[in-house]
Amino acid sequence: MAAGFAAFVMVGHGVGPAALGRYGLALAVLAVALIAADFGTTLTFGSRLGAGAPEMRAAEFGRMISARLLLGGGTGLLLLGALPLLPGEIRPALALAAVLMPLAAARFQDSLFQVCGKPGWSVWPSLANAVVLVGGTALALWLQLPEAALSIVAVASGIVYGVVGLILAAKLLPLRPASLSQGWATIRAAAGVGISNALGSLNGRISLIMLAALAGAAELGQFTAGFRFFELGAAVAITLCAPLVPVFGRAVGAIDAGPTRSGTDRLRASVRPALIVILAAAGAGTVAACAVADPLVRVIFGPDFAAAAPVLRIAAAMSALLITATVLFAGLVPLGRTGFAVRGSAAACATNLAACAVLIPLDPLLGAAWAALLAEVAMLAVVARAFWREAGAPLAPGDAPTVLGPGLVTALAWAAGPATLAPITVPFAAVLSAAVAAWLCLRGRSTAAPLPLSIPEASS
Repeated sequence: MAAGFAAFVMVGHGVGPAALGRYGLALAVLAVALIAADFGTTLTFGSRLGAGAPEMRAAEFGRMISARLLLGGGTGLLLLGALPLLPGEIRPALALAAVLMPLAAARFQDSLFQVCGKPGWSVWPSLANAVVLVGGTALALWLQLPEAALSIVAVASGIVYGVVGLILAAKLLPLRPASLSQGWATIRAAAGVGISNALGSLNGRISLIMLAALAGAAELGQFTAGFRFFELGAAVAITLCAPLVPVFGRAVGAIDAGPTRSGTDRLRASVRPALIVILAAAGAGTVAACAVADPLVRVIFGPDFAAAAPVLRIAAAMSALLITATVLFAGLVPLGRTGFAVRGSAAACATNLAACAVLIPLDPLLGAAWAALLAEVAMLAVVARAFWREAGAPLAPGDAPTVLGPGLVTALAWAAGPATLAPITVPFAAVLSAAVAAWLCLRGRSTAAPLPLSIPEASS
């Protein structure tokens, strides 16, 4: 995440708003393609690994490889067909991604490393990705290569991530695809999650795509700079979700005959502390982002991007909503209850499209941002209702002080402190209050019966 953000900032400083807008469009299209090539299989793979016996891991891995080859090939063909509709500067990079989509999208090994007792191995693919992305972007800017080289570097770094991850995974389990029928069975089992994720990824980028169609390149660049903080929040959500799914899967246990009452009780007991800590941190972080938006944009992207500050504030709130929905969704995956997500994602996309059509002509930047926020509210409402129906209330009324306290403390520091010191005092208050809330929550859990987790799972 840090490498991607650093590369984005370097591009913004090096080529200006218009080229940054095209670069952001390339990343948006690539992200939608990667979600389609994943099709929810990463989440279901992690859940089955966490709930299954050790002797079944090789078979699950083989089915996963077969499924990802099928999904990657199909997604690559669709992306190749869409290239004529995209700006010429980003076509070479997306063509490379389309041809090597199974490798570019091979980011599913973290749960395997976690369950097999090697969670630290996840650092090596990420480190390889960071070196290629940051180093390649810096080199392309220093050599003043054509604009197309910047998006090519972004695609190449993802391919390097996949290659390194598969090499390490092969040290734990045989890198042998299962039959096509088993691959299709894996895809069908993940269909609810996959369609939801694809629509969700599209929903997160509808505002950017609509703005590209209805406004100029400069406005798109300003929006892309502010909206990048939502992309960062989405990456945080995925990062948090990946290690939680196997833990939640262990809490539920096998569901061949359907989830049991004790399984849903254990799941709720596992989701609750995770949600409390994450909500407390997200609330404080949102307030802090709103407080420092203006100086943050100027420092990171330069004075030419001052109009991106209001977009950043809205994007911070969107990130908090998305992270919350993702944690609840991760709790529903082990229960096998994912069909609702398709309806929720479709409703969010429809909300986003309708709001964009109305709001962007009134104010391109803020209209696109508010439309995206409304869509996230709709998605969270659907996911929260589904979790409540399947497993009960994820939070209790007594959790409100811990959840809301850090945000209120941060807001107080913003309102009461001197404006000149806000970039220092407000983030400090956010970090300190969120840490205290997390300590109180986890301290209260010390007397609860622990789940039978191995050390790597518990540490993750």
